[in-house]
Amino acid sequence: MLFLVFSTFTFAAKVQYSMWEKGLGLEQYLEKHNISQDVLKSLDKDDEKLIHEVGYSYRYFELIASNGVLLQTLLPIGDELQAHLYRTHTGYKIEIIPISYQQDTHIALLEVDKSPHTDISNKIKNKRLAGEFTRVLKHSVDFRGIQKKDKIAIVYDQKMRLGQPLSIPDIKVAMLESHGHKNYVFKHTDGKYYNEKGNVLVQKYMQKPLKHVRITSPFTNRRFHPVLKRWKAHHGTDFGARRGTPILAAADGEVIFSGWKGGYGKVIKIQHKDGYVTLYAHQSRLKVNKGTSVKAGQIIGYVGSTGRSTGPHLHFGLYKNGRAIDPMRMVKFSTEGLTGKGKKAFLNRKTKYTQIINKIFEDNIPSYVWNSVDTVSVVPSMKKYYQNRGW
Repeated sequence: MLFLVFSTFTFAAKVQYSMWEKGLGLEQYLEKHNISQDVLKSLDKDDEKLIHEVGYSYRYFELIASNGVLLQTLLPIGDELQAHLYRTHTGYKIEIIPISYQQDTHIALLEVDKSPHTDISNKIKNKRLAGEFTRVLKHSVDFRGIQKKDKIAIVYDQKMRLGQPLSIPDIKVAMLESHGHKNYVFKHTDGKYYNEKGNVLVQKYMQKPLKHVRITSPFTNRRFHPVLKRWKAHHGTDFGARRGTPILAAADGEVIFSGWKGGYGKVIKIQHKDGYVTLYAHQSRLKVNKGTSVKAGQIIGYVGSTGRSTGPHLHFGLYKNGRAIDPMRMVKFSTEGLTGKGKKAFLNRKTKYTQIINKIFEDNIPSYVWNSVDTVSVVPSMKKYYQNRGW
C-alpha cells in the first residue's frame, strides 16, 4: 500500500480500514466527505463502469487527517485493480491503479468440532476459505453426516494484502475424512474440480443471455493498455447484437435491481443461489422490476446502447459474493468426465496432491492462522516515513 505525501500538511494523519457498506455507491461516499461529483468526470467510460462495481465485501483503506479531512482512499474494484482517490492542492483526483498484493500457498489441517464452515472460520480465521471449502465439497459430501473429530485438510493459494487475505482462496486440493472414508477434491489445470475418479463436481453453468452470442469484448481483470499507458479492466463479457434483441435471464433468481446505473445505463441485476449475481447492462428497455422472480431463459429486457456505450450490445457481468468473475466459465454446460491425455494428466496431478495431503497428516503440519485484527494504524515499516514528514 502506497500513500502519496503532501508536504504542506503538517498535522498528524492515521490509516484506517473497514468493509465497504452493502448498497453504498461511490457517489454517496463522495457526498459523505463533501467531495464534488465532478471528480468522476475525469474517468473514461470503462473506468466509470468499474467504479460502479465496488463490492460490499471489500476492505478499503483511508488516510484521514487529524481534522477529519480525507486525504486518500484505496478502494478495491475486483481482485486486481483499485480506485485511488486523493487530495491535491487543487482538489481531489481519482485514478485506477493495480492492487499491490502477495500470493502464497497455505495449509489448513483441523478436526471438526461444530461444522466445517464454522471451524475453518474460527480456527483458521479465513471466512472465504470456509465458504469455498463448503462450495467445493458439497457436491461430493453429505455435510449432514459429518461428526465430531472428522478431519479436514486443505492446500490453497491465497492473495494477501497487508497480512490480510484478499479475494477468494484458490483451493488446489481438499480432503474430508469422515466415517473412516477420505473424500478428495482436486482442482485440475482447466480450473474445474474433480473427484478421485476424474468426474467433474461443480456443475454450475448458466444459460446464454442471448440466443445467438457474438463476443466483442472478453472479461479481463487487469492489463496495462499499451496505447493509453494505464491500467484497464473489463469485468464482464460484451455481446454484439442488434438493438431490441431480447435479453434472457441466465438462471433462476430474483431481480434485485432494475433501473439506471451510471455508465452502465439501463441495468438489471439478478440474485441467484450460492451468492451469484448476474448483471445485464446498456439495455434499451427493461421488462422486469425489482423483486420479480425470473426463470432461466425468461426475457428480462432488450439490447440497447444506454449509458456510456459506443453502440448496441449487451454487457453481461457475473459476481460471486460481490466479486467479479469471468461469466464465460458459466455459460457452457458439460457433464463429460476426463478422457485420453486429459485423464492421464489429471491422474498424475491427483497422485501428486494425494501425497501432499498424506504428508500433511503424517507430519501433523500446523495450519496457517490469519491475523483477524480489525483495526490498524500506520504499518510499522511506514511509521517513520510519515513521522519524518510531519504527519
